[in-house]
Amino acid sequence: MSKEKPIASRSEILFCYDARMCNPNGDPDENRPRIDRLTGRNLVTEFRLKRTIRDYLTKQMNKPIFLREEIASNGTRKTIEDLAEAHVKKKSPRNELLKDYIDLRLFGLLFAVKDFHFKQTGPVQFAIGESLHKVEDMQIRMTRVIPTREEAKAGTFGEKSILRYSFITFQGFINDHVAKEVELTEQDVSDMMKAMWFGTTNLSTTSKYGQQSRLLIRIKYNNQYAYVGDLLRRIKLETDLEEKSIQDISQVNLNVSDLFNALGAKKADIDLIQWASDDDLHCKHDSSVVPFSKLIETWAKIAQMKQTNVLHEWT
Repeated sequence: MSKEKPIASRSEILFCYDARMCNPNGDPDENRPRIDRLTGRNLVTEFRLKRTIRDYLTKQMNKPIFLREEIASNGTRKTIEDLAEAHVKKKSPRNELLKDYIDLRLFGLLFAVKDFHFKQTGPVQFAIGESLHKVEDMQIRMTRVIPTREEAKAGTFGEKSILRYSFITFQGFINDHVAKEVELTEQDVSDMMKAMWFGTTNLSTTSKYGQQSRLLIRIKYNNQYAYVGDLLRRIKLETDLEEKSIQDISQVNLNVSDLFNALGAKKADIDLIQWASDDDLHCKHDSSVVPFSKLIETWAKIAQMKQTNVLHEWT
């Protein structure tokens, strides 16, 4: 890895997307959408988000990743032992693995195969994602045109579980000290954000189709101790409807007033705000309700803070 590439800065990340008439993240038992029964909110694991990022990095951006899905010659899915086999044989040093695989630099990994051990905490960490509102799960009864042998005996009816609508948020953090340790670069982070944005929208499996990236913010700090924290609690979804009745992005506004106030209070510690947004999402700050692109440009000028639309770099 070139020493000339700048190492990733200490940062916080906020990512929002929505899912309509689909299953953002099935549970391991019945593949039903994950719902916090106490709050009624949809939950999405950070592993689902990382998988989306990894898939886009390798399939659309041709970036080698270590933790990937491969099918062996016997038709079974390769295990971690299979994926590490080549490195075990040639006894690849830790630094070589980090250099070769962007997902190891981003997220780290822990595995042991025979006497080959790899342990690395990733500089990029995400909390579990959750919707900003209560959701409604629905059971859809369906039939198969071509049944399996067992279904042909018992009938061809089945069910799948989906959500009517979910506006999902993730918050993350980039540890600059660990970034230096693994040589995670600013380009790596840019690639990750691109994969997060387009990978989410481009998910076209039966269960995931219907998702759309709406807002992505990265706060880059110039102070090694700076931290706003709890970004998810600084935004609120507002609607005139009962929360479970929301069906579309046009029926909600995202209130970012608390977020902007928190960022303004940390103005001296912030080097740059990078963002991407979809104009179908309307955001509210004070009395203004407009697309985020218009809101942040006006606010940043008044607050005298640097901001940039990363979509201009990607498209």
